[in-house]
Amino acid sequence: MLTIVDDYMQQINGKVPDEYLEILRNELSALVTRYDIEPKSTELTVWKGYLPECYKVFCVTKKIEGKSPETLRKYMMRLEEFFRVMEKPLEDITANDIRAYLYNFQKDRGVCNHTLDSIRACFSSFFSWAAAEGYLEKNIMAAVKPIKYERKERGYLTAYELELLRAACETKRDKALVEVLYSTGCRCTELIRLDLADVSFEKGEVALFGKGSKHRKSYLTAHAEIALRAYLETRKDDCPALFVKERAPHTRMSKAGIEKIIRQLGQKAGIQRRVYPHLIRHTTATMALQHGMDVTEIQKMLGHVNISTTMIYAKVAEEQVKNSHKKYIA
Repeated sequence: MLTIVDDYMQQINGKVPDEYLEILRNELSALVTRYDIEPKSTELTVWKGYLPECYKVFCVTKKIEGKSPETLRKYMMRLEEFFRVMEKPLEDITANDIRAYLYNFQKDRGVCNHTLDSIRACFSSFFSWAAAEGYLEKNIMAAVKPIKYERKERGYLTAYELELLRAACETKRDKALVEVLYSTGCRCTELIRLDLADVSFEKGEVALFGKGSKHRKSYLTAHAEIALRAYLETRKDDCPALFVKERAPHTRMSKAGIEKIIRQLGQKAGIQRRVYPHLIRHTTATMALQHGMDVTEIQKMLGHVNISTTMIYAKVAEEQVKNSHKKYIA
């Protein structure tokens, strides 16, 4: 304790009048004797709280099922935090414990209902699995109902904004990025996984590897084929990736890199909102719907497992229905 006092006195030496130094030393010496003080530890500590034995089995199962690394990371983060708060055996956790946790989480963190329902869905996945595998007698999440939240309509680029975005492209790579994103309706994560071997110019097809480790085909428009061929003619590297960084050693582009390019193109084009790769995907679906493409075909093109996800785009096209009503119903 006295070492702390001595260190402090050395630090303030010359900053405090000498007549007060002795008084300050005596007061501090008396004060520190009332506390137990230890040196600060910078070593990493491992949490030794309760985690159910089946937790790791669940994570492995989801990995085998094809869940993405990001989804697995979210599962682990949410569940570990939950069990840290619960501090009780898995079989003793009740539906009311879940409700109380969600209520307090929203109150303390101020998250929206959408985020809260995603946490509930994570718990539902775990407890449903635990009950099905025999770790629990029943699935307690069956009593915890989904949390309602306002579903925002999907945004999309208008035909005019899409042309502005195209005109803003200065490099052949940027032009190809925009055209391939729009033509295929692929996700950004699917785009960065694309290799040169995944593109067939003869068939006008692109082989995508998407969400849930599923393969599907999409197609190149004439605009996309021309832009992609022009870009590939500029390539002098031997990287197998379809899109690579401009600087040597020309490695595969990252998700963050593509998002930055699309965002900057949107700003340069003067589009008065944030432009990102998934907005182009929304645009592809909306344009297809407006031009009469069947919703089940759009579902297949986008790689949606559930048709209800695709049907969200039907709401975006309500203005078209209104115009058609005026045109056809007198």
